[in-house]
Amino acid sequence: MTTWDLDGMQRHLLICNGSTCMRAGAEEVTQEIRREIAKNQLDAKIHTSRTRCNGRCKDKCIVISYPDATWYRVPDIDVAKQVVHEEVATENVIYRLGQQGLVKNPDSKSVKGISKDKAANRKKGEGDHKVKKAILFVGHGSKLEAGNDEVREFVNRTTYMIEPGIIVETCFLEFASPNIEEGIELCIEKGAEEIHVVPIILLNAGHSKLHIPAEIEHARGHFPHITFTYGETIGIHEEVFEILKTRLAEIGFDSDVQHEETAILLIARGSSDAEANGDFYKISRLLWERLDVKWVECAFMGVTTPTVEEGIERCVNLGAKRIIMLPYFLFTGILMERMKRMQEKAAAQYSGTSIEIAEYFGYHPKLQSVLVERAEQAMNGTSKGMKVLEDYRVYAKEHGHVHHHHHHH
Repeated sequence: MTTWDLDGMQRHLLICNGSTCMRAGAEEVTQEIRREIAKNQLDAKIHTSRTRCNGRCKDKCIVISYPDATWYRVPDIDVAKQVVHEEVATENVIYRLGQQGLVKNPDSKSVKGISKDKAANRKKGEGDHKVKKAILFVGHGSKLEAGNDEVREFVNRTTYMIEPGIIVETCFLEFASPNIEEGIELCIEKGAEEIHVVPIILLNAGHSKLHIPAEIEHARGHFPHITFTYGETIGIHEEVFEILKTRLAEIGFDSDVQHEETAILLIARGSSDAEANGDFYKISRLLWERLDVKWVECAFMGVTTPTVEEGIERCVNLGAKRIIMLPYFLFTGILMERMKRMQEKAAAQYSGTSIEIAEYFGYHPKLQSVLVERAEQAMNGTSKGMKVLEDYRVYAKEHGHVHHHHHHH
């Protein structure tokens, strides 16, 4: 490693490169600060270091300047330049060192933050102290706000099935707020000492194997006094077949009758995870075993094949006179809208074949019971999610932590 001669150094800038700041552009901020220093020939006077997380994730990105101990909120490269010249607008100054230690700047645009004392002391409580638990449900999140509202409403409708006194919150992987990090903080602000993270996700793929575990690990670093557990995805569950049968019945498909000329086209989002796609094929086979129908075929909306168009064409070629497009989707979203357009197009293209589309899972009571079961497994230590979390830790040791890019509106 380099050993610099720091004799003439007057300032030291510590630039947060923790995962939240990195997602918010800390790399660009770091480079911009270093470029500005070089451009102004200040290399001998200002030294920079990248740091791990500084614990002010909401104020991303964080730069701390020593010896004056000023904490800056650096949202973009313009502010990064200003930091080098110490000409930063007061709204981007979080703390300055005063006689009393760090003093919060009243004009700063930063957030309040969580009390360290409170977080640490909760665990020390009395012997008869009842541990406060939270269940944090994680929805995928959709660009279509109606889909996000469905997730929130679904969780609201499900809370009555959960023991009173347990905090229940909803957060999202992407496209919607709060994100997982904010969801965890919400639980802690409400006094949770145990947080049970339960994914509202159909199949165990990238999001549930990597992105959610990365967020849990990130939070564990910040809140060592909090116990985290992880629930498993819905996966291959008996109740799922009941939900699918209900959706088929609603469009006039009788599960107890033989259907010689009907094909069911089960349609999933599609994943780059081979096991998740394999699970989906397994589900289609198990569904076929439970129905008296000639064909149950699989198709995907994206990422992998067969495509929905190919799936429909295959059903027509097999001789199906009726095709039921059966969405393997929890809630509405952009893809459900796209699927409806595909159905209209196919119906026009294959006029000799009846092509219908069934409802997605939605507010099905069986879906509620599956998720409550997943939450209970997380709380009582029988969840397979803990193995997924363990696998992620091994993965992160080898490959480094996964940075999931949140998409916001």
